[in-house]
Amino acid sequence: MKTIIYSAFAFLMSVMALTACSSDNVSGLALSGDCMVESFELDGTYTGVIDLSKRTIKVKVPVDFNGKSQMKITKLGISNGAQANMAVGMVADFSAAQSLHVTNGDLFLDWTVNVKNDEARITSFIINDTYKATINDEDHTITAFLPSTVDVSKIIPTITLSEDATITPMGGVVTDFTNPVTYTVKDNTATATYTVTIQTVSAPKAIFLGSAKATKIEDLVGEEQEACKWMLANVEQSVFVSWGDMANMDLSKCEVIFWHWQHQPSENLTDFETGATSTAMAYRNKLLDYYKNGGAFILGRAAVNFAASLGAVKDKLCANNCWGANDDGGDIINPGGEWSFLPNDASHPIWQNLVGGNDKIITTDGGYKISNCVSQWGAWSFNGFADWEAKTGCKALGHGGDGAVVVWEAPAYNGTFGKGGIICFGSGCYDWYSPNPYESYYHENVGIMTGNAFKYLSGK
Repeated sequence: MKTIIYSAFAFLMSVMALTACSSDNVSGLALSGDCMVESFELDGTYTGVIDLSKRTIKVKVPVDFNGKSQMKITKLGISNGAQANMAVGMVADFSAAQSLHVTNGDLFLDWTVNVKNDEARITSFIINDTYKATINDEDHTITAFLPSTVDVSKIIPTITLSEDATITPMGGVVTDFTNPVTYTVKDNTATATYTVTIQTVSAPKAIFLGSAKATKIEDLVGEEQEACKWMLANVEQSVFVSWGDMANMDLSKCEVIFWHWQHQPSENLTDFETGATSTAMAYRNKLLDYYKNGGAFILGRAAVNFAASLGAVKDKLCANNCWGANDDGGDIINPGGEWSFLPNDASHPIWQNLVGGNDKIITTDGGYKISNCVSQWGAWSFNGFADWEAKTGCKALGHGGDGAVVVWEAPAYNGTFGKGGIICFGSGCYDWYSPNPYESYYHENVGIMTGNAFKYLSGK
């Protein structure tokens, strides 16, 4: 019995020792000394800033310094008794991050050395937590187009800068942009001056519409907000317009209206027009006139059947296989199981320059939580894509694995496809908002295909 107890105790102690070694970068049990970096200098001039918690060493060099590929280590202070894979007098290439490996007895730590040029940049400029301005780094200008309802004399800008940079005047405070405002950004040897111009637009080039109840962007649900914010950041002279503002909206210069509607989709025109509410449908005739005059639409989710309401689909037929509208999301995408659909014609302009190619259209990433709101044409309702196109007068652009038509194009009022037409995104993969955190890669395709649709429908 004594032998058994002793053996069990010895085994337990060995397991505990191995666990401790693996979590502390220890190769054995002789825990002698430290592996700290106490000082670091390059070329006798550039002193490293050591971050103990992150185990990083940042060395700043002048904005115009171009000798990072051959820099001499002129100072390296490490713990007593420690050794490193770098030494004073060594010349190394610091064009990219380098690993400094420090050992002391059986203990080791890895430090990351980054040499960075001074940089003075504005990387993001958000207006009233809603509108993202366009930044031109070549001529150091920042521009934004806002609805005429916004008071430009009382703007609160949220400004993001390059690492270590400072700005004058400060962001985050009420600022009058009635006239252009100049900001100066500094980081040691780097200085840049940006001129910010904010204009209101009474006759925009592009409009975003959401649910009928939304009177401002903050009223949009997450799915609609993300789509709207993308448009404001990527489409010039684009604005959010509430349905209530539509009465006085000048559409004379509008090229595309983007209506992305997170709502339980309908499978017939009567249910669609009832679900859209009288507030939205009150402006159907105005939007029909816009369509007759060459205006184009991008319709997403529950809004796709507005194409039928406009008469752009033969016999006013509607997508007939529809479900879902949970803004809290549903399925969480597993890595390696990203959702996708298939293009009918991979050469179509909206499928160009997609991440991962266009043999299949992947739109989600691992960890993404998708609501899977679908407005599609069930494959059981037609005999192949040619039959569907003959029945609807539209073009099938994308389909699911079961043959359902999930993305399609309705013609312009003059009967041609392209400029002035309508692109309908009914696939559940056309999803803008995840309540779960995720790292975006394939999801960039949602914005890319939408941007392609804007260009295609406006004839650019």
